[in-house]
Amino acid sequence: MNDRIRVLLAPLARWEGALVVVLAVEILVFGALNPRFLDPTRLIGSTSDFLYLGIIALPLAIVMMTGGIDISIGSIVSLSAIVTGVLFANGTNIWLACVGGLAAALLAGLVNGGAILLTGANPMVITLGTQFLFAGLAVGISGLANVSSFEGISGLPDGFVEIGNGKTFGLPNMLLIFGVAAVVFTVLLHGTSFGRQARLIGANPRAAVYSGFSVGRITLTGYLLTALGAGVAGLLLTSYLASARADIGSSVLMPVLTLVVIGGVSMFGGEGTIGGVVIAAFVIGFLQQGLRFAGMTESQVAVATGTALVAVASLRWWTSHAAERFKNQRARRRRALLADVAAS
Repeated sequence: MNDRIRVLLAPLARWEGALVVVLAVEILVFGALNPRFLDPTRLIGSTSDFLYLGIIALPLAIVMMTGGIDISIGSIVSLSAIVTGVLFANGTNIWLACVGGLAAALLAGLVNGGAILLTGANPMVITLGTQFLFAGLAVGISGLANVSSFEGISGLPDGFVEIGNGKTFGLPNMLLIFGVAAVVFTVLLHGTSFGRQARLIGANPRAAVYSGFSVGRITLTGYLLTALGAGVAGLLLTSYLASARADIGSSVLMPVLTLVVIGGVSMFGGEGTIGGVVIAAFVIGFLQQGLRFAGMTESQVAVATGTALVAVASLRWWTSHAAERFKNQRARRRRALLADVAAS
């Protein structure tokens, strides 16, 4: 193959490049089915419907790169939202109430990280248990505002509601917040020793222990960042819906886990990029929006999305496996060629 063509196609050989192609194809296909889908104003404005998932997925990607996982993110979203709502309903300034909501989320992250480090148990088991603990706390706390378990707390100030629904410089605030978060986590993972150490913990835990840095500190920081991301998403969802509910995060777990995996982050740790997670957030979000534009019901969208995700995840495994085989074959041919040259 011509060297120039090889250089041009090289980015597409990466998983992130394949995701960009998938994103472009789905936008063109859904645009052909319904031209209104391609309206730039509608397309950009619709990102507020799904980018809160990406804000949770960015720090969760770091946890999964260390070889961990956090199943309790949905309950932390609910806990942050209902603590904010209850504090506001009891007379606290809305911005101080937001600080209280984020503090509750960080405390939940501290419980997760501390329990995992102290017990040495599998992170999935620990966070599966805290998922029910935090969800139960959220329901219990909602009673302090004299509302039933899943009744929303409304009447939130316009300035707060505007965060999730307003625009800045012509762009949705949710999109701008996600952009800032993506830059921060890109620098954190790819440009700092923290990111390199997090990858090493996932790739080779034994080597990480003998490398001299604090594995516990990196692990705990990962869970705190994930809880903070979930807390911020809880506030954004509360603002977007203009209502604080104890079950507001009940449906975020599987979409967030899915887009992290689709973004190329290994479930076994050590591999992945923030760029892949960012692109995956748009792939999943526009896929679901396009299916609704095509006239599908919510249940049909769920079935079609799940099928597509299984297919993409399988493609991810197949391409990785094929790439590894290709590298091994090329190495064997090179060794054979060198052996022939030496023999002659």
